[in-house]
Amino acid sequence: MRIYDISVLLHEDLAVWPGDESVVITPTASIATGDPVNMHRVALGTHTGTHLDAPRHFIDDGPTLQDIPLDVLIGPAQVVEWLDGSTVGRAAFDALPPDTTRVLIKTRNSVQRWWEKPFTEDYAHLSTDAAKALVERGVRLVGIDYLSIGEFGDASPKTHHALLGADVPLLEGLNLSSVAAGAYLLVCLPLPLASPDGAPVRAVLLEEV
Repeated sequence: MRIYDISVLLHEDLAVWPGDESVVITPTASIATGDPVNMHRVALGTHTGTHLDAPRHFIDDGPTLQDIPLDVLIGPAQVVEWLDGSTVGRAAFDALPPDTTRVLIKTRNSVQRWWEKPFTEDYAHLSTDAAKALVERGVRLVGIDYLSIGEFGDASPKTHHALLGADVPLLEGLNLSSVAAGAYLLVCLPLPLASPDGAPVRAVLLEEV
């Protein structure tokens, strides 16, 4: 079994969504200064780096992070590669197997290694029409390789509402640079925070070899 870590490293220079707090990692104890242990305090937003959006993030009475069943977050997934332009449309999913329940979208964001750069507004995103098509197919989880699945500056975030409004959680901020299109087993477990809207995630893909 080959294992791909598709999470990004959390560090203080990591790009964050405009207005979000940057990651802060502060030492609270150090063996070098006479303490018996090394320890750090970490401060970050719930939608920092690789993270899961619960429906409650955009839907005020939607399911919370704790409401998402674990069997949604663990199971077969299809990685779809779409490197043409900034908008991922319906055509990207024409060849999906009919029983697909989890979709991860690899775009030029991964090719450009977004986590090594400052935030950019011109990231590749999923169209609202394509989001509705995935809901119609019965997809239970959708992921993408940037901090948001929707277009930057959309005053009414229709892509998020199309998915989260159908109780489809979103796995955002992925690193799919080393992953080819195809079938995998996804494991993505958010921190068990008492936070209704979302949480950072350690996500991996497993591939039989």
